[in-house]
Amino acid sequence: MVASNLKFHPEAAFVVAGQPITQTQFFADIAAYQSKLTALKAGSHVVLFHPDTYQFAVRLFALACSGYNVILPPNGQHETLSLLLAQSAFFAGDATNIDDDVLFTNLEHSLGHTPLQTNRLQWPTNTAVIFYTSGSSGQSKPIVKPWRVLNRELAVLSMSFDLPSQFTFLATVSHQHIYGLLFRLLWPLAKGHIIDSEQIQYPEHIAQRLKNIRYAALVSSPAQLGRLCADNVLIPERDKIKWLFSSGGPLNNEHAETLFNQLARPATQVFGSTETGGIAYRQVTQAAVDVPWQPFNGNFLSLNHEGRLMLDSAILEQSNFPLDDRALIHKNGQFKLLGRIDRTIKIEEKRLNLDELESYLQSHDWVKEAKVVVIPAKRVQIGAVVVLSDEANKELEQQGKLAINRALQAHLSNRFERICLPRKWRYIDALPFNSQAKLSLKTLEQYFAKPE
Repeated sequence: MVASNLKFHPEAAFVVAGQPITQTQFFADIAAYQSKLTALKAGSHVVLFHPDTYQFAVRLFALACSGYNVILPPNGQHETLSLLLAQSAFFAGDATNIDDDVLFTNLEHSLGHTPLQTNRLQWPTNTAVIFYTSGSSGQSKPIVKPWRVLNRELAVLSMSFDLPSQFTFLATVSHQHIYGLLFRLLWPLAKGHIIDSEQIQYPEHIAQRLKNIRYAALVSSPAQLGRLCADNVLIPERDKIKWLFSSGGPLNNEHAETLFNQLARPATQVFGSTETGGIAYRQVTQAAVDVPWQPFNGNFLSLNHEGRLMLDSAILEQSNFPLDDRALIHKNGQFKLLGRIDRTIKIEEKRLNLDELESYLQSHDWVKEAKVVVIPAKRVQIGAVVVLSDEANKELEQQGKLAINRALQAHLSNRFERICLPRKWRYIDALPFNSQAKLSLKTLEQYFAKPE
């Protein structure tokens, strides 16, 4: 079993808006926030969303160290927060996208103003973090990650990747997802590194920060790294980047080779999921070489009779856990991925279940039936084939297709982020079911073979 006795490293610190925040201030802010929690019962679930990593961290540890379970929304969209507040009426963080008609208790305005005296804050061990993510059924499902499991994952990261000096962690990904939570917050906090609290959107801002940093670890995603390759503004400061992490989807081998040549540092790719955490890692430096994945210590992979990957994990305390991937496993335990087997896809590292997208699209009054497909292209795009209601067909005749597109996109944006919305729309009289009452994927894709 992987040891996981973690604590706050005394040298860990944050940078917020360019200003350093010491661990002493961090602990004081946590204690002040804990004083607002007197109305909660032990074991309560609290929905937590905040875009700033420092403010998020204060609330996360205040809740977890006080005996509360934390629900992390994947984003701050109005519909997402409303759905999760139906699971728990307690909310902590940025409530900008929550309507007044949603009943919840905003802990930001709870009673209690006397900070607790916290001389030594204990690292969480007994509560859990709960993620909500789309399963193969298309319905969002809770993924419960006890702190004892998260702590074992952190211990494995420390064994796998050597960061001997104090690094500043820069990130282009959100801490609301498990990859960002582990790599940009919990791991550096436990190992004495510095955490930049802002989720950086543009490479130019990374380059600017690198000028004032001695050693940096960059936590990013394949889509963001792919765009960086075209005009890599980090090259003048590349000596500062000692580690480059990528997860959330596959990193193109050509992009991996280009990054290695540009930065003289391989991208460390991490394969995993919300359910499993990190499963394996690899580093690709030549596009022509299909480097196998190395399982993290404590993870063992096998195949079932369908060629589906099965995970035995001492980290998760689970055996025969089915994954959504096919693979080829080598005798040494390393493996090569052969593709996903379900309808959950990744669009620029955003996990999207096509069944969930279809279901929510069909909840609009104008939609009788709908199917969404992935359009074969250089960049992943979603196409929607829709059978409209009589009312919508009248609107289509009067206002045109663009107006219908915008109305349906606006509806979907209540639940899904912009990158996940269909880019192409086709309106037809009936879905093309065959004699076996099945829809052919190739038939649906043909609707998008030619531009309208």
